[in-house]
Amino acid sequence: MALDRRPYNHRMAKTIFHLGAIVDPESGDRTDDMVDYDAGDLTTHGVIVGMTGSGKTGLGIIFIEEALRSGIPVLILDPKGDMTNLLLTFPDLAPSDFEPWIDKAQARRDDWSVAELAEQTAERWKSGLDSWGLGGDDIADLRGAADFTIYTPGSRAGVPLNMLGSLAAPQVDWDDDAEAARDEIEGLVSGLLALVDVAADPLASREHILISNLVERV
Repeated sequence: MALDRRPYNHRMAKTIFHLGAIVDPESGDRTDDMVDYDAGDLTTHGVIVGMTGSGKTGLGIIFIEEALRSGIPVLILDPKGDMTNLLLTFPDLAPSDFEPWIDKAQARRDDWSVAELAEQTAERWKSGLDSWGLGGDDIADLRGAADFTIYTPGSRAGVPLNMLGSLAAPQVDWDDDAEAARDEIEGLVSGLLALVDVAADPLASREHILISNLVERV
């Protein structure tokens, strides 16, 4: 399946996401009726709802992949860690690419070696992609469409991310930039208190006033 990879621009013609195909409810077989989505409809918010195991995460991944292939940047907030699988994209589809990610416990349960299960997994991926007219070149296109980075606040499992910055007193000229600096402090303190579920008035809250003064002066 050929996909449109033009750089995203809301002033350009429609950017279409190819999401899949209609499944016959009686036979369970995939039909030739394709499901396309106009990216221009994503103007504010969208939601994917469904029962457990109904494919919500899979559909979300397809949306993200189609956005990336269309040149649309994506920022994913993923508390469960499901979306990190987007990085498991192997253009060569070689068993050795899959092997480090094989569930060893599953291999034992199925009475397979890790290498055998990796080979089986690679073949399954090849077959599945081929049924949609896709292959390694399409995976390479996806990987080339964006830089993939996993940020892990509070952990070094990925790229560490300092959400708060330094809490040292701002190095500013208080004679000229006091108003701008205090605006920054107010936003920082409001964010900190929101994390602990404290709705604080910057002018009246004791917590807000105390922390603001600590940030400004300590």
